[in-house]
Amino acid sequence: MARARLVAERSPFPRLLAFPFLMMAAMFVTLARVNADLLMRSAHCALREGLKIPCPTCGGTLAAIRLAEGRPLEALAANPLITVAALAGALWCVHAVVATFAPRWRRALELDRGAVLALRWGVIVLLLANWYYELTLR
Repeated sequence: MARARLVAERSPFPRLLAFPFLMMAAMFVTLARVNADLLMRSAHCALREGLKIPCPTCGGTLAAIRLAEGRPLEALAANPLITVAALAGALWCVHAVVATFAPRWRRALELDRGAVLALRWGVIVLLLANWYYELTLR
C-alpha cells in the first residue's frame, strides 16, 4: 500500500525556490496584463507546426494568460492540465511563504516507493487525458 506522510523539512531549498517562481509569475502576470498579444505571438509549438498535431501543453500560454486575467474557466478550456498545475503551483508558493515566516509549517511530503510509483502513473494518465482533450474535444 502506498504511503505518504508529512515529515520535518530537511532542507529549506525546495521551499525557498518558491520565491524566484513568485517573481517570474509576477513578471508574467504583469506582461499578460500589459501586452498579452506579445506573449501569444511568442508561443510556438514545434509539434503542432511540424506535424499538425497539438502537444499535451498546447494552449498553455493562453491558459496562463487567462488565469492572469482572472478568468479561470476560460483557462480550463484552453488547457486543463496547465491550469491545474499553475493553481497547484500557486498553492505551493503560498505554503512556502507562510512556512518561511511560521516555522511550524515547515513540513515536507515523504513518499514511499509505492506512492512514488502511483504519483508517476497519475502524472502519465493526466498527460494522456489532457492530450486526448487537446486532440479530440477542443
